[in-house]
Amino acid sequence: MRNSEKDELEMEQRREAMLSEGFKLFAENGIENVSMQQVADACNLGIATLYRYYSNKLALVLAVGTRKWQEYTDHVRRERAKNNADSMTAAQELAFYLGFYIDLYQNHKDLLKFNQNFNSYVINEGSTGQDLKPYIESINVIGRIFHDLYEKGKKDGTIRTDLPEDKMFATTSHIMMAVGVRYAQGVLYAAESDADRSQEYELLKKMILREFVV
Repeated sequence: MRNSEKDELEMEQRREAMLSEGFKLFAENGIENVSMQQVADACNLGIATLYRYYSNKLALVLAVGTRKWQEYTDHVRRERAKNNADSMTAAQELAFYLGFYIDLYQNHKDLLKFNQNFNSYVINEGSTGQDLKPYIESINVIGRIFHDLYEKGKKDGTIRTDLPEDKMFATTSHIMMAVGVRYAQGVLYAAESDADRSQEYELLKKMILREFVV
């Protein structure tokens, strides 16, 4: 292996470690409570090395968020292809789509925990539209999937399309995400805050479907 190739491989391995360890620390402790020094220590790297890759904590947080949502939306694409979602009715696809939020809660609580204070952090740190562009592109995959099933509903009539698409998106996706975050964080008025809430989440999904499926 040439030295240049070896250097590139080492750089990529370091970057992967920074994103992976940063994500773990942010998800477990909250973004505000983690320092760049803690991330560097978790990667067994000097703080100066970390800063050569990411000039500040905001840059690292945005990179982590972009990577993790890219990974999850890639998973969504694979599952849609495996289940031939394009051949479903709009109603069937809406149910399939809502199921991904339950999957996040059941199998990706760490991503929900990370997402819990991501928005407030990047706003407070003064991120610009240009800063956020890669992150927004990574999560917009979900919005495009919803748009396509909404357009399908206009043709097959299996879901309500008398409501504007943005309102329907807000009252489905945003609610499901908000509830998932609360469940993952254990922020509940219940004696067992760490109990599995899948059945309750499934009930919410059914309630939404009753409202929007014709």
